[in-house]
Amino acid sequence: MMRFLFDTNAVISLLGQKSVALIDRVLDCTEGEIGVPTIVSHELYFGAYKSQKVSFNLETIRLLLRDFVVLPFDEEDSRQAGEVRAELNESGSPIGPYDVLIAGQARARDLILISNNVREFERVPDLQLEDWTVS
Repeated sequence: MMRFLFDTNAVISLLGQKSVALIDRVLDCTEGEIGVPTIVSHELYFGAYKSQKVSFNLETIRLLLRDFVVLPFDEEDSRQAGEVRAELNESGSPIGPYDVLIAGQARARDLILISNNVREFERVPDLQLEDWTVS
């Protein structure tokens, strides 16, 4: 059963093997516990296509994503994201447009968002958030 949703920064940290703590936590999870939003896969593909090593990076993404559940964005996700965006705009502390979508999806599905971008996401009310890059 899915419990965790990775944001782009967490996936990039995992790809770059930048955090032993993050790798250990991922290895402790069972198959199907970690989801990657289609918004994150979009960001990864965008980065690959604008890079110098397009083929290599596309293959790296393909191999990585086969080990996780890629989670499509649905109507309830979009409703929650709209609510998050309105709440943050009203409080004067908006976050990036992709981060709003990712946070909305995590909130809609009652998943724990895994990110090392805690400063951005901690502004989102009722969002479960963990940073696995620190032990």
